[in-house]
Amino acid sequence: MEGTNLLIGQATDAQIAEWKAKYKTGIYAISVDGHVGYFKNPGRHELNCALSKADKDKALDVFEELAQVTFIGGSEEILKDDQMFIGVSQEMKVKLDGKKATLVNL
Repeated sequence: MEGTNLLIGQATDAQIAEWKAKYKTGIYAISVDGHVGYFKNPGRHELNCALSKADKDKALDVFEELAQVTFIGGSEEILKDDQMFIGVSQEMKVKLDGKKATLVNL
């Protein structure tokens, strides 16, 4: 790997393969401002932990908790730096939506 194009916290292909094998529900990466963090897809436990922090006056707490319980590697700076974390939280919204379901009245 050439060091000039790497993001701070970028994992090796071997590490990514190891995470994929370990986290059967999948993993994903979020990059922001030259940094990258890796997260496992949340399950019910992680979503429950995150949503337990829900407070109308502290909306980012849900995303902060979700990030903390699903972070598996990469640059921790994306979790610590306020501006980077705002970008991360915008991307994490997708994970709170889950899969599209359809209600069918019978």
